[in-house]
Formats: sequence, structure tokens, C-alpha cells
Amino acid sequence: MKKSLLALAVLTAVTGAASAQSSVTLYGKVDVGMVLDSGAGYVPGSPGAGKSVQIASGVTGGSRLGFKGVEDLGGGMKAAFQLETGFCADSASQASTGNAGTTPSAFCTGSGSFMGRQAYGALSGNFGSLSAGRQYSLGFNNLSTIDPFGTGFAGQVNNIVDPSGIRLNNSATYNTPTIGGVTASAEIAFGEQVGNWQANRETGAGITYASGPVYIGGTYYGVDNAAGTTSARKNYLVGGTYDFGVVKLHGLVQKSTGVNLDVLDVMGGVTVPIGGGNLMASYIHHNDRTLADKDANQFGVGYQYFLSKRTSIYTAYARIKNDNGAVFTVGNATEAGTGDKAFNLGVVHNF
Repeated sequence: MKKSLLALAVLTAVTGAASAQSSVTLYGKVDVGMVLDSGAGYVPGSPGAGKSVQIASGVTGGSRLGFKGVEDLGGGMKAAFQLETGFCADSASQASTGNAGTTPSAFCTGSGSFMGRQAYGALSGNFGSLSAGRQYSLGFNNLSTIDPFGTGFAGQVNNIVDPSGIRLNNSATYNTPTIGGVTASAEIAFGEQVGNWQANRETGAGITYASGPVYIGGTYYGVDNAAGTTSARKNYLVGGTYDFGVVKLHGLVQKSTGVNLDVLDVMGGVTVPIGGGNLMASYIHHNDRTLADKDANQFGVGYQYFLSKRTSIYTAYARIKNDNGAVFTVGNATEAGTGDKAFNLGVVHNF
């Protein structure tokens, strides 16, 4: 009897230790806000003024529900996964132009599919980490880290600056171990076209330094054309932030080249902790260096007040000045926008 009890105790201890080495986390975000679009704009298929007042989902970042897990395999090795789907907190579906119910909810979900925001598995260890599936591009991660608005709100930098792929399907990403704050990365996303493996292929590389108040990131993103014969676009991004405590400075430069494409984007911005929240502001200049000379400038300002560690209220405003027929619009994390001005007011809860 004593031997049986001892065996049961040992088995219970071993089982408890094994389960402690593995974990799955449920998380999410609900973001609902009022969006006012106005001014001259461009709605696909109908150029002209764009004016709307709406309740929108995912202004600061898409409303989402996700699962992520990690298992300790021993010897410094870990297996991990992340599955994340988006949803429209304001309606069943939402078009990119802001008109509810007219198209599938591609902007809310990240792709129009279940678990369309992220879906990947990963292995990590002394060699670094390797992940594969649908995941954020290196260029977009770098852009989001540098942007005072975190590629959300009306003032997001990617209203004008190309976001370098955002999420990549059929992709594999490798990150080296971080040494002295430095991490190098490489990625490839296959177009998966039979007989032409280079068609629509996306590639990227990056190196970042993060230590204390300093962040510096440089990334490359390229996408091949549908025939796989040449590059359709190449983005080279360099930027960073420095946190002085009383103010955080942000800056970046991105050069984009391709077929009939030669653009230089420059952004400068600040984040100022004030009154229990953060004041954010940025100015962006888009320099079209082709003969078309379709330049643009954007100014954005916003404030996010933290009611708790998980809940905050926010407001933001941005305006774009388009030149020589440029058609940039002020959007947010889940919408492209309809005009060259936009105002946001909303609440976001993370869980």
C-alpha cells in the first residue's frame, strides 16, 4: 500500500512538472471608436470628396482573439505557436472604404479568413528562432516599432509610407540569438505558383539594436512580379527611437523603388507622457522622385489616456496635403479611409 502511494505521489509530481513546462494563453483586444472622415479623397471606383461618420472597429489595432502557447522541450529548446483571428466589433462585416456590410470583413480579420491575422509555429533555442506560417513581415514590425502611433490611429505612418508587406503568407522567418542587444533576421514568403517559384515571392532581411532607451532598426523588403522575372518593389527602411523619459523621439527614412517607382519617405515624431497618458505627434513627407512628382505631407496628433493597465480611451486627428494628383487618404489600423482628413475618438480594452 505504501509503495502504491509513493508511486502515485512520484507520478503526480512528474505530471505537474511536465505541465508546468507547457502553457497556452488566451488573449484579445476590443477596440471601438467613432471615425469622422472628411475632405477631398479617393474612394475606389468613385473619385471625389470622401465624407463619413461611423462607428469603427480596430482604430488603434484590429479587434482580435488569439491563442499562443509555448512548450519547453529541454536543452534550451522551445516549441511555440500563435493563432490569431480578427473580428468586427461594430458589425458583421466592414469594407475597406468604411461602408458596413458591403464586403467580407477582410480588414477586420486581417485577410477575410478565420485566424487570418496570424497563424504560425516556431522553434527556438541556442541557434535563435525559426518560424513558419502567416506572420508579420520584418519591415512592418520595424515600422510599427518606430511609428509614434504604432501603425494605428488616424496619424499612422503607413497612410503614406509603404508598410512592406504587413503579413506574409507561406513565409519562413529566422532570427539570430540577441547578442549585446543586436538581432539579425531574414524572411522569405513563397508565391507557390507551379512552375515558377519566384512569381510573387517576397523576401526580407533586417538588423535591430534595442538596449535601454535606444532602438535602431534597418530592414529590407522586396516582392517579385507575377511573372517572377523582376522585382516589382524594393523598400529600404532605417529608423529608430530614443526615450529621454520626458519625451521619446522617433524618426525614419524609407526609400522605395520599382517599376515607375522612386520614392523617399521621411518621418519625424514624438511621444510625450503627460496627464496619465501619452501625447503622440508626427510629420511625414512623401517625396515622389518620378516625373509625376505626386508628393504628399501628413501631420498627425493624438492622445491616449490609460484608465488601467488594460483599458484606455483615445483621440487622434490627421491631415494629408496631396500634390499633383496624389490620392493618399487618412485611414487607421483597419480602414483605408475616404478623405484627406480624419478624426478618431474611442476606447480599447486588452485582455
